[in-house]
Amino acid sequence: MNNTNLMEYLPDFYSGIKEFQLIMDIEDNNFDKLQSHIKGLHNQLFLDTATTGLDKWEKDTGIKISSSNTSDEDRRSRVRSKIRGIGKIDEQLIKEVVDSWTNGDVEVTFKEGKINIKFVSFYGIPSNIEDVKEAIKQIIPAHLGINYDIKYLLVKDIHNKRTITELENTKLNLFEGGVI
Repeated sequence: MNNTNLMEYLPDFYSGIKEFQLIMDIEDNNFDKLQSHIKGLHNQLFLDTATTGLDKWEKDTGIKISSSNTSDEDRRSRVRSKIRGIGKIDEQLIKEVVDSWTNGDVEVTFKEGKINIKFVSFYGIPSNIEDVKEAIKQIIPAHLGINYDIKYLLVKDIHNKRTITELENTKLNLFEGGVI
């Protein structure tokens, strides 16, 4: 950790005095610790690097503070979704909210009074689909319905296109009924 060297700032005369070297070594360590604490505090100011500061982010966005068994990334997604969910409800806003949870491409359309959300970048049900549904429910008007279109591997996608070895290495959660 020793990035600080206070002896560099003193006249060369002091470099030969053992007591000064010991004092400066201790002060170097203290400055390094202080610098580390400042960096840690700085990280709490940004959602992508916050850890211990996530409670504050959740409080500021009106989210019930998560239990200790929720991962930091899930907590960040919940806060990010809440921040993105502010404004006029349109396809772009819903897409941004869903993207904050899934980190994948989705297509959002409005048709016949329903919102259609199509997951296009991966197969199977996202592992956090319940969180996605809750985030969407928080931002849309109650009178609008929601359809989730989930992409699965189908026989036509693999028939004569994949070898037996490739199929043996394909996780079952990519087929209908599986969870990513």
